[in-house]
Amino acid sequence: MNVTSIATQYLMPPSWATTLLVSGTFLAVICPITVLSNALLLIATYKDPFKTFRTPSAYFVVGLAFVDLITGLIPEPMTITCYYRFYNNHPDRNHCVKILEVAGTIAAITMNTSFFIVLAFTFAQYAEVVFPFKFKRLITVRNTVACVVGLFLYAILFESLQLVGVSREVITKIDLHLHSTFSLFLTVIIYLLLQRAFGKQMTVTRRLTLTTINTATSEGCQETRDSCTPSERPTQQKLIEKNFVRLNLVIIVILLICSQPSAIVWYIYLYSGEKTKVSLSLRIAGVVTNNTLFLKSLLDPFVFAWRLPKYRKALKKVFSREG
Repeated sequence: MNVTSIATQYLMPPSWATTLLVSGTFLAVICPITVLSNALLLIATYKDPFKTFRTPSAYFVVGLAFVDLITGLIPEPMTITCYYRFYNNHPDRNHCVKILEVAGTIAAITMNTSFFIVLAFTFAQYAEVVFPFKFKRLITVRNTVACVVGLFLYAILFESLQLVGVSREVITKIDLHLHSTFSLFLTVIIYLLLQRAFGKQMTVTRRLTLTTINTATSEGCQETRDSCTPSERPTQQKLIEKNFVRLNLVIIVILLICSQPSAIVWYIYLYSGEKTKVSLSLRIAGVVTNNTLFLKSLLDPFVFAWRLPKYRKALKKVFSREG
């Protein structure tokens, strides 16, 4: 979804000063962190010192880091620059209307691609739990790379529809309904199905583990050094399940908080009267909700990668080797 179009509809009046200053400062803080965190993630996966990132899931993460890096390198600095120009009444501020339109188009491509990748990544996880044998045959590294590239090209082609005469309003409405609403809703549904399937799988595993432990105990397993207490392994599995639930909840919350405020503003903007469209409160809300979209590019690498020890160990190994 085009994240700066509302801000470019009108020249910024003086009453925008506080909003632009706060938003520009906020983006100026998160922009370098976004670039650094995603760049380091790409370096760690490219170097791959332990040869652990040649998996389909890792390539989904690479694709996500790539588009988030683009977001931090191009549209965010352009938006920051123009916000400060408007705030300071810079002589070149009128050129920012066009600059923000370009930034919005690029951000729409990267944001939509990131939403698609998260959806594809979620479906791959679901397939791995529900159809483990088909998963190994269908979700390969080659197919994953082709999927990520295809999603990125689709996002570019969609934003290019205006070049062949499709109106901006039609593109925005399709974008809002299909990409910013339906795709996120579908992602949440798949996450819930994934959670349900994983819970069933863990229940079966616990039963099998208890049966195995009880059988071993009855055969005198307690005389060995192996841990055969009926509670230890099931407790560990419950902890895994609890962490899995917690992670999925965090991902869903981040997706909804970062994407839906902007979607709500766009629904109001597109389907309200002209008086509401030009209201100062709606325009301020548009700028503020843009910030939450940009925040997603910062949070993605921490949610999908840096929380995992293997990524942190790989990065540490890369820099220790370079040193």
